[in-house]
Amino acid sequence: MKNKILKNPRFFISVALSIFFVFLIAQVPYSHDDWQWASQIKWELMLNGFKNYNGRYLGNLFEILITRSILAKNIILGFGMIAIILVVYKFVSYEAKAKDKTALFLLSSILLLAIPRELFRQTYSWIAAFINFIPPVILIILYLIIINNIFDDKKFNCSALKYPLWSTFLMIPLGISTQLFSEHTTVFTVLLAGFIVVFTFIKYNKFCKLQLVYLISTIIGAIIMFSNGSYFNAANNTDGYKQISLSIISIINLYSTQISDNLFLNNYLLNAILAITCIIIITKHLNKNIVFNLIGNIQIFILSTYMIYGFVHKVYPAWNIFTNPDKTLIFNALYSLLFFVCIISVIIIYINNEGLRMKIFMMYGSSLAVAMPLVIANPIGPRCFYASYVFTIISTLQLLIYLLNNSNIEFNLFSSIASGILIMICVFYASMFIDVGIAEKTRVETINNGVSNGEKSITLNRLPYEDYYWTTVPPNEHWESFFKEFYNIPMETELHFN
Repeated sequence: MKNKILKNPRFFISVALSIFFVFLIAQVPYSHDDWQWASQIKWELMLNGFKNYNGRYLGNLFEILITRSILAKNIILGFGMIAIILVVYKFVSYEAKAKDKTALFLLSSILLLAIPRELFRQTYSWIAAFINFIPPVILIILYLIIINNIFDDKKFNCSALKYPLWSTFLMIPLGISTQLFSEHTTVFTVLLAGFIVVFTFIKYNKFCKLQLVYLISTIIGAIIMFSNGSYFNAANNTDGYKQISLSIISIINLYSTQISDNLFLNNYLLNAILAITCIIIITKHLNKNIVFNLIGNIQIFILSTYMIYGFVHKVYPAWNIFTNPDKTLIFNALYSLLFFVCIISVIIIYINNEGLRMKIFMMYGSSLAVAMPLVIANPIGPRCFYASYVFTIISTLQLLIYLLNNSNIEFNLFSSIASGILIMICVFYASMFIDVGIAEKTRVETINNGVSNGEKSITLNRLPYEDYYWTTVPPNEHWESFFKEFYNIPMETELHFN
């Protein structure tokens, strides 16, 4: 077993990435919400059970820990970054050929690192957001790995539903803990758990105890979260921060102005890989009959034009396809939905493996389903769509695996190219965040020297590459007070930022 692991290149890649992630996270500065979470106010809020604050109990506890210990921050967040790669790879590699698995692991790593800049700065490099939006995704996929065999077409007997007793009991902490990080993933996880129970019953004509325990546990976790009084206040618009609106006009406006671009259009690179994969799958089924050719060519037109439109939108975001920007927003929203429906139609029409078809359909459908609770919530940001992005990655990789398993493409030859791409991505982030880390250390030294010398005014330099991490300059006096408390600066000291 040991020799097998040591001969596996994925083991060494994982170790190298783990070291890199811990190093990278060590350079990420504390920012905005982190200053507040390190304050005495949040400590007292914890002692009060986060009453009327939110139901993100595990996320809150982790945030209090990692804002008080740099070592804890580096280890926990570094582990989280390698964990998301490992669980995504483990889930999608179930159907992959052995010779393709290393290339698949490298591609998984690339896609999870080459995410849109706004998503990156609101997840990987924003500590408070990382701890609330990435762990639940890891835990959801971990559950899907456990029940992955139910999608296997070779397993139609109930033996596929037999799990050790300990794994069934494990579903209790897994199901509850998944629900205590972010609200929209909490709602989604209950629906996903229910969907899997129904699918399993239809396929095997039997309920699975492990799945039922998980479903019940997710419901208990959801009750724990939403029993917090803050959500009642949000529904009544008395929370002061969170708002919940069931207005149709509000939902349409929120989808077209914020959700659509973050959910679809901004993911131009991932959309391109997904579209190209689907186009190749479609072309393999053309020339069968007139109906197939007509449907296939319509799908290819939609996929190819949306892919190019996404690149143009990225290169020149100020461009409007219509003179009226509002009409452009509506067009983008509708075109994105058409792209989504087109991908769904490709999955249904061309994937002839029933189990894999349902698996991909579930995952790509989940990319939209997990974002649906957001249509009634405010405020939201790119960080809220991390789960959707990961589920789209999984769908893309599963479609690619289907294509590879039904063609003569030597995907393993892609490993060298993928290694080079992954190394350059890591070099890009490392070179940037080394400068950020140095600048942050210099800032801390300036603060310490100023405080020790009793200076009444301290001037600090802004950190470089500010568009790759959350704000490190307090926007107003309220946040400046938390900044001062975090860095042990006397409240009467004036701060200036260059």
